[in-house]
Amino acid sequence: MEAGRGAKKTRNWAGVVYPESAPEGWQDMLRDTHVKSFISPLHDRDVDADGDLLKAHFHVVINTDGPITQKRANEIFEPLCGTKSAEYVMSLSGYVRYLAHMDNPEKAQYDPTEIIALNGADLTSILKNSQTDINKYIGEVMNFCVENQIYELSTLSHYAMREESDWFAVITAKPYLFVQYLASLRHGRINLDSQSNQEVKKKC
Repeated sequence: MEAGRGAKKTRNWAGVVYPESAPEGWQDMLRDTHVKSFISPLHDRDVDADGDLLKAHFHVVINTDGPITQKRANEIFEPLCGTKSAEYVMSLSGYVRYLAHMDNPEKAQYDPTEIIALNGADLTSILKNSQTDINKYIGEVMNFCVENQIYELSTLSHYAMREESDWFAVITAKPYLFVQYLASLRHGRINLDSQSNQEVKKKC
């Protein structure tokens, strides 16, 4: 996921709604847009980098029938009195899982069954298929690293950010997995290089 940019269009945009400032019946207002939407459980246990409790909030992601601009997304979120600038969502399934921090064990955990789906949004299908997609992307990324001799997370992340948005979503959701995987690739390369050097010395 990345910050929304007016020059780009997507079907999926996200925002934040604060209970203290949202109008009464804001969920009904969102329902009345007839746009497929997902609303997170109330995030009331999130903390910042210093461990301080963040203001309680809801995450909301909309899924339109066709790509729309950030400006149009902002118009949908504006009546909810939350997000001023909608967030560009690179992976719908990844973001829906984020509504309950399903792939972020270091964050406060929320019950996925409390995610609200509006206007025909299919939560069950997304959650069922998303883990299959995640496993597929993980395999693709690992094969790509081996085939292209990539050993650094920064190199992999910058490539995925530019070329493979689904890969980037998985990498940012599971950075520790890829740090460890790339470290093992580096270690394997060093061992192979060492064995090759020994074979050359024996021949000499």
